[in-house]
Amino acid sequence: MEDRVKCAMQKRQVLLLCLFLGVSWAGAEPRRYFVAEETERGTFLTNLANDLGLGVGELSARGPRIVSDQNIRFLSFNPLTGDLILNEKLDREELCGPTEPCVLPFQLLLEKPFQIFRAELCIRDINDHSPVFLDRVIPLKILESTTPGAAFLLERAQDSDVGTNNLRNYTISTNAYFHINVHDSGEGNIYPEIVLDRVLDREEVPELSLTLTALDGGSPPRSGTAIVRILVVDINDNAPEFLQSLYKVQVPENSPVGSLIVTVSARDLDTGSNGEIVYAFFYATERILKTFQINSTTGHLYLKAELNYEEMQTYTLTIQAKDGGGLSGKCTVVVHVTDINDNPPELLMSSLTSSIAENSVETIVAVFRIRDKDSGNNAKMVCSIQDDLPFVLKPSVENFYTLVTERPLDRESRAEYNITITVTDLGTPRLKTEHHITVQISDVNDNAPAFTQTFYTFFILENNSPALHIGSVSATDADEDANAQVTYSLLSPQDPSLPLASLVSINADNGHLFALRALDYEALQAFEFLVGATDRGVPALSSQALVRVQVLDANDNSPFVLYPLQNGSAPCTELVPRAAEPGYLVSKVVAVDGDSGQNAWLSYQLLKATEPGLFGVWAHNGEVRTARLLSERDAAKQRLLLLVKDNGEPPRSASVTLHVLLVDGFSQPYLPLPQAAADAAQADPLIVYLVIALASVSSLFLFSVLAFIAVRLCRRSRAAWVGGCSVPEGHLPGHLVDASGTGTLSQSYQYEVCLRGRSGTTSEFKFLKPIISNLQSQGTEKEVEKYPAFRNDMDFTSVRNSESIFTSEKRKILLGRVVALQDKKSSAEPGSPEAVPRTMEASRMLICKQRQVLYFFLFLGLSQASAEPRRYSVVEETEGSSFVTNLSKDLGLGQRELTRRGARVTSKGNRLHMQIDQETGNLLLNEKLDREELCGHTEPCVLRFQVLLANPLEFFQAEIQVIDINDHAPVFVERDMVLKISESSPTGTAFPLKNAQDLDVGQNNIENYIISPNSYFHVLTRKRSDGRKYPELVLDKALDREEEPELRLTLTVLDGGSPPLSGTAQIYIEVVDINDNAPEFEQPFYRVQIPEDSPIGFLIVKVSATDVDTGANGEISYSLFQASEEIRKTFELNPVTGDIRLKKQLDFEAIQSYEVNIEAKDAGSLSGKCTVLTQVMDVNDNAPEVTMSALTKQIPENSPETVVAVFSVSDLDSDDNGKMSCSIQDDLPFFLKSSLENFYTLVTEKPMDRETTAEYNITITVTDLGTPKLKTQHNITVLVSDLNDNAPAFTQTSYTFFIRENNSPALHIGSVSATDTDTGANAQVTYSLLPPQDPQLPLASLVSINADNGHLFALRALDYEVLQAFEFLVGATDRGVPALSSQALVRVQVLDANDNSPFVLYPLQNGSAPCTELVPRAAEPGYLVSKVVAVDGDSGQNAWLSYQLLKATEPGLFGVWAHNGEVRTARLLSERDAAKQRLLLLVKDNGEPPRSASVTLHVLLVDGFSQPYLPLPEAAADAAQADPLTVYLVIALASVSSLFLFSVLAFIAVRLCRRSRAAWVGGCSVPEGSFPGQLVEVSGNGTLSQNYQYEVCLRSGSGTSEFKFLKPIMPNSQGHYHGPEIEENPNFRNDFSFSIQ
Repeated sequence: MEDRVKCAMQKRQVLLLCLFLGVSWAGAEPRRYFVAEETERGTFLTNLANDLGLGVGELSARGPRIVSDQNIRFLSFNPLTGDLILNEKLDREELCGPTEPCVLPFQLLLEKPFQIFRAELCIRDINDHSPVFLDRVIPLKILESTTPGAAFLLERAQDSDVGTNNLRNYTISTNAYFHINVHDSGEGNIYPEIVLDRVLDREEVPELSLTLTALDGGSPPRSGTAIVRILVVDINDNAPEFLQSLYKVQVPENSPVGSLIVTVSARDLDTGSNGEIVYAFFYATERILKTFQINSTTGHLYLKAELNYEEMQTYTLTIQAKDGGGLSGKCTVVVHVTDINDNPPELLMSSLTSSIAENSVETIVAVFRIRDKDSGNNAKMVCSIQDDLPFVLKPSVENFYTLVTERPLDRESRAEYNITITVTDLGTPRLKTEHHITVQISDVNDNAPAFTQTFYTFFILENNSPALHIGSVSATDADEDANAQVTYSLLSPQDPSLPLASLVSINADNGHLFALRALDYEALQAFEFLVGATDRGVPALSSQALVRVQVLDANDNSPFVLYPLQNGSAPCTELVPRAAEPGYLVSKVVAVDGDSGQNAWLSYQLLKATEPGLFGVWAHNGEVRTARLLSERDAAKQRLLLLVKDNGEPPRSASVTLHVLLVDGFSQPYLPLPQAAADAAQADPLIVYLVIALASVSSLFLFSVLAFIAVRLCRRSRAAWVGGCSVPEGHLPGHLVDASGTGTLSQSYQYEVCLRGRSGTTSEFKFLKPIISNLQSQGTEKEVEKYPAFRNDMDFTSVRNSESIFTSEKRKILLGRVVALQDKKSSAEPGSPEAVPRTMEASRMLICKQRQVLYFFLFLGLSQASAEPRRYSVVEETEGSSFVTNLSKDLGLGQRELTRRGARVTSKGNRLHMQIDQETGNLLLNEKLDREELCGHTEPCVLRFQVLLANPLEFFQAEIQVIDINDHAPVFVERDMVLKISESSPTGTAFPLKNAQDLDVGQNNIENYIISPNSYFHVLTRKRSDGRKYPELVLDKALDREEEPELRLTLTVLDGGSPPLSGTAQIYIEVVDINDNAPEFEQPFYRVQIPEDSPIGFLIVKVSATDVDTGANGEISYSLFQASEEIRKTFELNPVTGDIRLKKQLDFEAIQSYEVNIEAKDAGSLSGKCTVLTQVMDVNDNAPEVTMSALTKQIPENSPETVVAVFSVSDLDSDDNGKMSCSIQDDLPFFLKSSLENFYTLVTEKPMDRETTAEYNITITVTDLGTPKLKTQHNITVLVSDLNDNAPAFTQTSYTFFIRENNSPALHIGSVSATDTDTGANAQVTYSLLPPQDPQLPLASLVSINADNGHLFALRALDYEVLQAFEFLVGATDRGVPALSSQALVRVQVLDANDNSPFVLYPLQNGSAPCTELVPRAAEPGYLVSKVVAVDGDSGQNAWLSYQLLKATEPGLFGVWAHNGEVRTARLLSERDAAKQRLLLLVKDNGEPPRSASVTLHVLLVDGFSQPYLPLPEAAADAAQADPLTVYLVIALASVSSLFLFSVLAFIAVRLCRRSRAAWVGGCSVPEGSFPGQLVEVSGNGTLSQNYQYEVCLRSGSGTSEFKFLKPIMPNSQGHYHGPEIEENPNFRNDFSFSIQ
């Protein structure tokens, strides 16, 4: 160790000496060597040993090596020879770019001793690069108007070589338009510039392609080429020209809107906006603008509105094609409209008579004219009317027609005629017009009034109030107005004794009949009289009808009791034996009623009795009978109070008292009724009268029934044919009478059920009133017409207000009296039949004569209608009512003849411009005329009209010409005109303007145009082919937009009137710019300073240029001019705003300044240029750099000071930004030593300890002095090499391992581990077993250890029961020199395994006599039989034992406790249990897996064995007997059974009850309401054997209605009258039913 330290100290001294010498030598100038670029690799440069004055061996011994700042290995050094050789081929342009000279510095480093020599390698340029243009194609735009001599700077070429090898000249290919000049920028750069020698013409040569060649100064010279593509920019020197100057087109007038008419096409030799042609109408009228539209781009002419041949046949359109420069050309399009049949004929009504008298001869109804606006066959027409009308059409000239009646008309047959006049043309397709007129036939009184019925029957209830309305009669008259107004009156009665005037009266206007006083049915039952109806015509006509009035009975008489007598004498007493049976006839009450009908129907009722329930009275016959057996307790004297009540409304009644005496010894307690009735009949004459009356009424009733059936059958057949009320099918008894008397009825009743449906919404029943049997009733048909809602119902007449109408949502039930219908009998008498024929005959003769005269004048009118029309004139705007002419004189008629003949004026369109003064015959203006409104531009303006003479018919044609006056001033359609004229337009150029319009014609139309005074234009007045005049503006002086950009002129138009009228328009002339001014920059030179750290996108400067031109010519675009690739990558120029921004980061260290040329170019390719000098300002943006020249990465520990590294520092910045300071961390055992030229050495400060710090991370920090300060950190790692100065150390001083017994040999027990802080071989540890301290322990046969990793293994199987634990020592030794070691204690614990099965100690299982246990049969459950005792040789849970009964002779008799092995009885023993019991038990430990043993136990059941423990059987028996649970169960079972039985019986009873109720209720609901319910069929002599019930049920659903007639019911007992009931069913809300018993 000491020798090593001394050696290191000597090396350090020598190193310091060499370092001192090296530093002293470093101040010398660097040596310089030269080499040409592209020199081959391996070329010899110099011998450094000779240059340094050192021997070859000395140089090699000092450890020389070449280092450089760039770490570029472009040189190689042979230390054995000292030769410096080129390591690779050098490219000067790649290494230095444009920098000249190109110098590469490098250093020679000598380590022993340390010394540095500086040197430089200069690279000479060769001509190895040709000039290159950045753009192989250089585009250039030059106006064709550019003057010769104009120069255009081109982009220069780039050459990577320098010096004489750089660019020297430019040439251009031979051409007739340009030559080239070369400009020197003064900084060594040359630029090409082409100069124009000859004027360009784009139409002749639109573009030129020239070859630009760049030559350098090398030998031989190199060259590069680019194509200069010159695009000749167009100016607007050509006007558009149409392919045709005239287009002729024929268009059908039915062409749809949007149809293409024609496409006009013009071309312009110019390009761009100068060649873009816009099409527009020129001098278009308002009609043309509304009718046509033109696509400004394509020249397509479309139809904008529908054409009409009748309004305009030809359109002449002038279309202008204008380019973007304001030059234009024109063409004419003539559109001929062809006619189609698109106008239906028109009918103009001149005269119309809408009403004519009936029975008149031929009469002129209408005079009209027809016309068609089409031409040719499309205008030919045919006129007609319907064939089935009594009218004819008669034509005349000029399409005039008259509509005349063909024969006399009858208003009553047809009062109105709708005549359709159809006019059809002969075009294709044929069109027609229909004109509808209505002709009314006026009335003549030729029809007498007619009653709706010949016989009327009315019913009135007696005791009526005076002035009661009885009914109405109605008569109609087929005439109308006064001829149809009917007046009613009462005629004298045929019976002079009838006081008709005091009984009834009639309303003369409406035929209502009224009763003048109250009527008495008992005094007067009916009477008849005649009613007359007279119209108000001249002469008046009349008719008459018979009226029958029947008086109806009212309930105004109370019942009168005949028996028993109630005369106040001794009361009538009836004797009743006490032995009488129930139903014994006590007496019969006999009563009568003075009324008739149902008012005389009597019913009897027991009001009061001494013994209620003992007697009863029959309601219909008054018989008083016993209701039950008599008893001794019944009082002997019984008093009965009975009530007799009629069936009137309201009902009247009388009471009667009957005394009954109960006797014991009365003979014949029960007598047969027939015999008693016969005796009574023989004894009482009243009975005889009643029998006679009954026979009479029965006969009458039978006859009425037959008559009713016949009438009903007749009505039903008639209703089925007419469509009246529907009658349901099936048998239905029709005659039902009330069984309320004794079997004798005075009247019969008929009920009719009629269902009618109206629109599916309502259904109605009609329940009618009873029929009076002794009167014939007839109904009137007019009654129905008064109620249109019941037009199809049976006729009925309302009788009294008590009739009730029940209304529901969908049905109505009407109750009324049936009215029988009879055939009509016409009883009207004709009224004055002689006067009317005479009047009509005279009328016919007069009409015939008028017709002959009419035809005569019509013939004369037609003959004169073909004459030429008369012509008159009038000046427009003449006031209305002005005199035109005297028609009487012109037509040769007298003064009053025009009035007599009904003269009038008709014209086209029915617009009357004239009128006739009927008194004087003068033709006057009807209104002020406006020629322009009537005729427009048509000249002359002629209005045609006709003079119509109606009596006789004659036509005269005439015309009136409206003469124009100068009443309209000329007007420009557009008051402001905009005109664009290019400033390059030559003088004399004419510009047409839009013309004015004047509604006047002739000399009053436009005459001349003039313009306001100016120095640039004058105006000419031109005339078109159609005679219209338009202005044309002519340029007198060249325009300059820059001097005067716009002009405003006033254009005046004058017409030829006297005095002339004028109109003005403003012309706005916009001078269109041409590109005659180049852009100019505000500054030709810009100087800018910018820091090199400016961000990308930073705005450097904004250049600005102006161009006095406008539009596209004034739009300037900025671009870089002749910019190098570096400039294009560095700067970005906005072509619109001129903003120059950074495109990439600047680097002062690379380039300090940029010279950028900017070109401003307008759309016409004129340009201006400026220069921007950008100086880059240095900022501290480069951190210092560390260049490592020598580095020792590993030093031995415990060594003295050692040189670790030699390095240099540099900073690319300048000034303070390039000054640096160098440092390392303070807590490291190293320090830095500086030398000249920024070289530093890193040296150790003290000896190192690897175990303390095996590695040092040294950060060399170099910081510059700029703002902000930047620093660079260079990290180096120094490793301290190891010496074996540390012994191995175990991780633990002692180890404990566990191993389970019965292990397999070579089982891994565990591992020991030791570490050594040294490294390498010094840290490699070897493990071994040390000899045990106990010499008896066979360690070598128990365990072994792996020497490499310390793993311990068991060599054989261990037995816990033999050896539980043992200890031994383990050693660890490293492989250092010398080797070091250490040791550790290891303890091994053996764990128990379940390798022993349980062993049973008791009962013994040795194969001898089995062990038998005795158990008394009286043993209780839980009795201890025996206990199994077992042991296990294992320990822990492996020795835990559990017991289990596997098998037994009697399963469930014995059980074993699982944890102690006790065997006990599980239940009481019985006599049936076997005496010998064998038990197989299992003993099992708790190991894994468990081990077990089985044992057999024999048990003997004995009787005489003493009872060590006996239960109390008596107590248990008593408890069983006294257990209340059994009692509760028995009670609950009985209760549940009873409840179930009761539920079943109740369910059966409920079901039976429901079925009986359903059978009793039936299917159809019984509606509520009030109508007689107890009706029986009269089919014999008044005695019915059974009751019948009929149910009528109306159901609504799916549009159908049904009746249900039910079967008769056979009663078991006599029914009682319960009254009518109507009940609403929710399912059949509108159904009704009734029952009859």
